[in-house]
Amino acid sequence: MQNAAGLERAFRKVRLMLEGDERTPGLTRQDLERMVGYPERGQGPLSYTLPPQEGFEGVRAVRFFYYPKDPEVTLIIEVEDNEGRRHLRHLKWNGLAWISPPTGLKSELVPTREVLPEGYVEIGGDYFVGFSSEEAHDLAERIYLGEAGGQKYLLCPNDSTRIFYSASVAPTSLICPICGNTSLLFKSIPIEASRRSHEEYLINEAKLEAKIESLVEQNRELTKQLSELISLLKRNLG
Repeated sequence: MQNAAGLERAFRKVRLMLEGDERTPGLTRQDLERMVGYPERGQGPLSYTLPPQEGFEGVRAVRFFYYPKDPEVTLIIEVEDNEGRRHLRHLKWNGLAWISPPTGLKSELVPTREVLPEGYVEIGGDYFVGFSSEEAHDLAERIYLGEAGGQKYLLCPNDSTRIFYSASVAPTSLICPICGNTSLLFKSIPIEASRRSHEEYLINEAKLEAKIESLVEQNRELTKQLSELISLLKRNLG
C-alpha cells in the first residue's frame, strides 16, 4: 500500500509539471529541451533524471527521455518504484500540449503494477527477448532509424506493446510484459515503410543542414555589412 501511494503521488506530481495550474505554466517542448540539454548534448534520445523533490519521496527515480526526431513519440516518462519496477508513459508534443501518441502507446499519467518478466529487456517502450543487451540496443537503434524493415515482432492488441524476439525464442511462449496477455499478434516492420521512414529522416537531416548553412551565410553577410558600415562611420568622423 505504501508503494502504491508513492506511485500515486509521483504521477500526480508529473502531471502537474506537464499540465501546470493557475499559478505555474506547464512544461513545454522548449522547456524539456533546456532540461535535457538538447541539442548541446547531442541529437538524442536524451535522458534527464529529475532531482528529489516533494511528491517523489515514495519512488526511486523519475526520468524524462526526449526523442527530438521521432515523429510519433516526443517524451517517455519513466517512474521507477521502490521495488525497481519501471512505469512508462509515452507522450507527443502537438505544439500546444502533451497528447497521446498515434501508435496507441500508454500515455495516461496513472500508476500501474506491471512486473517485467525474466528475460525481457525494455528499451524506449519496446521489449526484446532472446537478445544480449548489446544486440537489443543495436536493434532498437535500427528500429528508431527506420532500418529494420522485415524485423518480426509480437503485438499485444490490448495495449499496443511490441515484443521483438530472436530466432532462438519460441514466440508462442511469450506474453505481454505489461498486461500478461498471451494472445499476441504476429507482425513485422514493413520494408517499404522502413525505407520511407529512413528516407524521411535523411531528408529532414538535409533540410536542417541547408537551413544551418543559410543562417551561417546570412551571418557572414551581416558581419560584412556591419564592418563596411563601421569603416564608413570612421571615415566620416575622421
